[in-house]
Parts: sequence; C-alpha cells; structure tokens
Amino acid sequence: MSPLHFFAVVTNSLHGGLFCITGKRFSRPGSKRVCEDALTYFNTPHSKNGKNRWSSFIFTSLLLFSLTTHAGNSFVFIGDTTNKLFWCSNNQIYSPDKQTLVYFQKGNIFFSGENESRNNIFILTTSMDFNSDKLELLYEKDNRSATYSFSHNKFYLGKNQSEDFQKKNELIHVQRAKKWLAFYSSLNDSLLAFYAADSLPSSAAIMVAYTLNKKLDLESKISLKQNRLPFDDAPFSTLKPVLGNQTVNEWIWDGRFLRPRWNVDQRLVWTFDGQTIKPVNGNNIYDQYTWDGENFKPIWRTNNAEEWSWDGHQFKPVWSSDPANQYFIQDGTIKPTDGTHPEKEWKMEGDIPVPMLILIISGIARPY
Repeated sequence: MSPLHFFAVVTNSLHGGLFCITGKRFSRPGSKRVCEDALTYFNTPHSKNGKNRWSSFIFTSLLLFSLTTHAGNSFVFIGDTTNKLFWCSNNQIYSPDKQTLVYFQKGNIFFSGENESRNNIFILTTSMDFNSDKLELLYEKDNRSATYSFSHNKFYLGKNQSEDFQKKNELIHVQRAKKWLAFYSSLNDSLLAFYAADSLPSSAAIMVAYTLNKKLDLESKISLKQNRLPFDDAPFSTLKPVLGNQTVNEWIWDGRFLRPRWNVDQRLVWTFDGQTIKPVNGNNIYDQYTWDGENFKPIWRTNNAEEWSWDGHQFKPVWSSDPANQYFIQDGTIKPTDGTHPEKEWKMEGDIPVPMLILIISGIARPY
C-alpha cells in the first residue's frame, strides 16, 4: 500500500471509527493513539531503500485533519439563548455580532485582535486540551507565574496540584448536557454559559472559562466563600419572587443565616437567633431588630415605618391598612391579601421564619 493510499484510509477512518491495515488495529478517531500509530507506520521503511519521503507531508496532514475534525461554528450563550458571549468559528473568537475578531488561537497561544505579534499575546497555556488528564497551566500576558490551571474539564484559580487546594479553588466545571457543552459555576452550580458540544475545538472551552471568570468576577467570590462564616450545607429553604428577576432576588435560609443565594458578599448576610435579627457584618446598632413572636421592630430606635405585626395568619406593616401591603401564606406562596398584585408575590421552598420574610419583603434586607 502506498503512503497516499494509507493516508486516504486514515482520513476515512477518522470519520468511521476503528480500522485495520496490514493486520494492525488502530485507535478511535481523533485520539492521541491515532497519531502515535500513524507515526509508527510512517517511520517504518516500506521500500527497498528504506526511505519515507512521503512521511513528513502525510503525517503533518493527518495531524491537522485530526485536530480540526470537530471544528466549526457556534454562538456561546450566557444563561439562555437570548444573550451571547461570543461567536466562534474554528479557532477564531468574534464579538456576538460576528463583526469583530476578538481573539484567535495559534498553537498554545491566544492572540487578541488580528495580529499574532508578541504585543498581541493574550494568554498562553501548556495545552489546549481542557479535558487533559494532567493539570495544565494558564499564563496571562507578561506574567511568568501561572494564574490559573485546568484539568478534567475543571478550571481552577492558581496551580497547586493538591486535591484539597483544587477543591477549594475550583471556579468552573464543564459538563456535556445532551448536544450542549455547559459551563457551571463551582460556587453554586448555576449555569453560566453553553455552546453546541461538537462544533468547536477544545481550545474554545479554555477561552470561554477564562472570560466567564473575568466577566463574573468569580475569583473574588471564591475568596469571599473561603472566608465566610460556616453556612450549613444541610437542608435549606429558599424564597424568590414569582415574577421579575428571580436569580438576583432569590434568598436562602439555612436555619441560622439569611443571604442572597447567588451573591456571597458577606455584607448582605443576616442572622436570627430566635429573638434578634441583625447583619453578620457591621456594628451599627440601628440595623438590629427584635421579634417577640408577634411584633417585628427596631431595637434601638422608634420607627413605625419599619414595624410589622403577625397575627398567626397575616403579617403587615403597622403603619398601613392597605390590603396590597398585607400578606398571607398559601401553599408556599406569599401573597398580598387583595389578590391583585402578582408582582408582589413570593414563592417559598421549605420553611422560613416570619421575621425573615418581613426582612425581605419590607426591603430592609437587600440582595446586592
């Protein structure tokens, strides 16, 4: 069999699966073993004079073909299909309107803009395989120390290889979800972005993870998480509006602490010991409230605008008799008693104490 004939068999087999040649079984398409097997073949003399003048050309072509088998085009969506992070075409990353080339990849380097000059180097990596078995490093421009690392479809802050360090510093993890490659926050498992799984090379996942980290400031949030008070990971309850921005305005209660579910800023956390409600951070006594089972009010000052009452069925501000400001709980939904304001309804999963509901609905506790 001639080298050119062999190359035709190889390229066909990359689409079709396993193949045999002269009794030898080769590996699955696109795998590292394909390249190794092909290299072994090309380095073995097949002519009387032992020369392999076609080997270099054909092996290079094979490598290029194998590496681009899954390349193509896709939008990278943020959250849902209405918001876009990038338009990607093979190793090129464009603005969502497809008009501006933002980055392109060559070798283990991502360049910014259209020029591959040294000044346009954006990030460098030790590999472009986001699912690499070993820990790969990512260097930012003009930084001799690796800022981030990745392995097994996970993106980390720093480069320490210890299991404990990686667990604490994991920023993003990536999973296949049917036809999509989905990027999740490792802080709270929320979906951050996704794109068509088979449409882009692995290098795209590296740039997407890096950009999401910068765009969403995950690095600072993970630092806050490491230094926060020990919220229980045991069962918790949640509260979110029926209408409007549920992500921003969702709250979580773990039996002791109330905080925004998707914001780990400790300045937004409240605690309740059964009698006193107050922020976890801060020593302002005017931010402290008391609860006696029926009445919610400030401890250190008199302010009727912040006083609420509970009669076992309804809770309401003492200063208002408007039914739109009086609430009752029905099948996990908190509703105004007049029944005409769905925009003021909240959905509760689990059980949250009435004073903490008042804290949220009154607007005293803010999610950002």
